[in-house]
Amino acid sequence: MKRSLFIFAAVLGLFIFGQSANAQNQNFSITNNTGMILVDVFISPSAADNWGSDVIPKDMILDGETFDFTFTGVDPEHCSWDIMFTADDGVQYYMRGVDLCSITSITLSK
Repeated sequence: MKRSLFIFAAVLGLFIFGQSANAQNQNFSITNNTGMILVDVFISPSAADNWGSDVIPKDMILDGETFDFTFTGVDPEHCSWDIMFTADDGVQYYMRGVDLCSITSITLSK
């Protein structure tokens, strides 16, 4: 009985470790240092063809504001991500090749 419980615990531990090795949750803070109001921010793997969902937690981010969010898609084998942000005048700006595996703070500027 003890041996079966030990094997179950070991297998469970390997399963959990294997899941976390593929994709990690990471907390980020993003600061708007653009001089503009931002209406959306998108983060996507550099190799992806689409942007996914807007990550800002409210309708807009004022200049100088910082917001925090937890990102669930960081894969240690694919660290290069692109960021697109849109100002309230509709102009889009890009930051390409951001290494999300090694940072937890991002400052957006134009």
